[in-house]
Amino acid sequence: MPSMMGSKVYICATAQAAAPANAAAYAALTWVEIKGVGNMGQIGTGQNILSYPTWGDLVTGKEKGAANAGDPTLEVMRNTADAGQDALRAAALTSSKYAFKVERADKLTGGGTNSIFYNWGVVTGPTRPQGGNEDFDVEVFTLGFAALEIAVDPT
Repeated sequence: MPSMMGSKVYICATAQAAAPANAAAYAALTWVEIKGVGNMGQIGTGQNILSYPTWGDLVTGKEKGAANAGDPTLEVMRNTADAGQDALRAAALTSSKYAFKVERADKLTGGGTNSIFYNWGVVTGPTRPQGGNEDFDVEVFTLGFAALEIAVDPT
């Protein structure tokens, strides 16, 4: 099983009025790598489960409700000279939505391609945990995804 080592996170520094329609549309964007990523929260789509118990049924009825494309946090080792972090900070000052790409280091063959996960949403933050004497200077952003994730499998 691959680890997250070697994975990368990118932002398109240009806001998009709507989510790109497919993987090809995302791939055509200009990407800026966000360096110094130490941790990224859960990505992917979750969905509410609605339930309604009725008097005559032993088992509660359930249905799918609204989907949430995710609100992962992105922790970076603060670097004011990094273009990707600068793009995150600039995006956080707006209400616009931006495209994101997560690339895993998991290609199947020497000449293959890695897994790619695309998404689109707002950026908030950063917050700055202060920590202790031996903690790194980090910033934490929250990405509020507003489109279903598009995943591209490795080759």
